[in-house]
Amino acid sequence: MAETLVTLAFISALAMILSPTFGRGKWLASLTALFCCIAFLSTSLESIQQSGGSVLVIVVSMAILLQYRIRQGISMKYLNGIGGSVIVLMLLAMYPEGGIEESITEYSLISNAQEILISITIGLLIAQLLVNSIVSNQKISFVMLGAIILLFAWGDLLDRDILPIIVYSCAAISFLPFLEEKINDSIGSGQGRSLSLGFSTLVGIFLIFAITYVSVSTVDRIGSGNGAIAVSLWMTLAASSIGLIGMLLPLLGFDSHPRPEAWGWRISLALSPMFLTLQTDLSPHILLGITLAILISISAPLVLEKNHAKAV
Repeated sequence: MAETLVTLAFISALAMILSPTFGRGKWLASLTALFCCIAFLSTSLESIQQSGGSVLVIVVSMAILLQYRIRQGISMKYLNGIGGSVIVLMLLAMYPEGGIEESITEYSLISNAQEILISITIGLLIAQLLVNSIVSNQKISFVMLGAIILLFAWGDLLDRDILPIIVYSCAAISFLPFLEEKINDSIGSGQGRSLSLGFSTLVGIFLIFAITYVSVSTVDRIGSGNGAIAVSLWMTLAASSIGLIGMLLPLLGFDSHPRPEAWGWRISLALSPMFLTLQTDLSPHILLGITLAILISISAPLVLEKNHAKAV
């Protein structure tokens, strides 16, 4: 029963991803939350102590908040597309193929309630980070930063499968608008935008490879030889390919930003570590390179563009 409902939730999340292409799907997030909620309720309460039960609660709280924000008028295409991608990834990576097994350990009611509270908090945090990436709110950003610190300290976030990478990626896109607004107010419309985009992209790819190589070389099973070069190359290729595909987002209607192609590159690059977790446990080694590549992309227009006409 639970596995069938999780499959339906997965299909619903896929529909969320596809909804920007046909402009419908206003209630898909609610449908995803409903399937996951029933799936969790059909299992024992102790399932919250497993990654399978935890991810169901995370998806429920995340989807409910996304649905609420969509009802408030925030872009359905954006929240469905990006939220559905995160949900699909979490279900693929965290829900066990064989379903949730019965626990042989007895947990107290307080322990189970604590885990449920942590999972709900994580889901709400991820959803709000996604919302903040399109509707920037500085006060909420600081609240979310405090919540992230609290989850790392109290919720043992580092020990929760791929969740640290997901929180990093969502936090990165959440704080992008704040940085972009500061830069966009200074550059306005300058000459050499294509040069700036191309140069910052190439430099970003080089930084991702170089820093990933240095970091991966410290892993004992890989070493500093050809293995580190090969791993760094394919991780860089994967992240860069996702970023380059993101440059096509304006074709789907995401063209409200002053530099939509650069925005698509940055937001897709920030999300790429999440998708790498499906293939390797080395994705944390690419985070620093991606962070620097994003910062280079944001600041490059200040240096490379000429005759800035500040936005009024």
